[in-house]
Amino acid sequence: MVLLSFFNFLHFVGLAWGLGGATIVTVISIKSEKDKDIDVASMKLLPAISKFIWFGLMLLIISGVALPFYVNWPLDTQMLILKHIAVAFIVIIGVAIGLKFKKLHQLTKLEGKPEPRFLKAKKQIKLLSIINLILWYVVTLLSVFV
Repeated sequence: MVLLSFFNFLHFVGLAWGLGGATIVTVISIKSEKDKDIDVASMKLLPAISKFIWFGLMLLIISGVALPFYVNWPLDTQMLILKHIAVAFIVIIGVAIGLKFKKLHQLTKLEGKPEPRFLKAKKQIKLLSIINLILWYVVTLLSVFV
């Protein structure tokens, strides 16, 4: 019973850090288009926030693997499979965002007017972060039904 409570707690902490971080990253990326000061600051803030997201995701995965061994009530396996698929997409898109962000960071070192590659990478990061945020909320909603 103690392990069930422990892994359940880790699951909630991971969800809070992952979902909260994803929400903050999406809001910052949307706001940074309108405000150049936020745009400059976001390049420094987003790596730290992404560490919270990845740590939260790792907590979710570890506790999510362990929880079914300690749960005494029946689980809806179809919903659980859908949730696992959504988490897999969160990981894949998260890796894609990280790679795009590294590319964007390299392009910011260039002087002068922003290149089309820079603007394209920025739009892709924004779109991917919105998709990832939607997936985080889908995982949260599916958690209610599992």
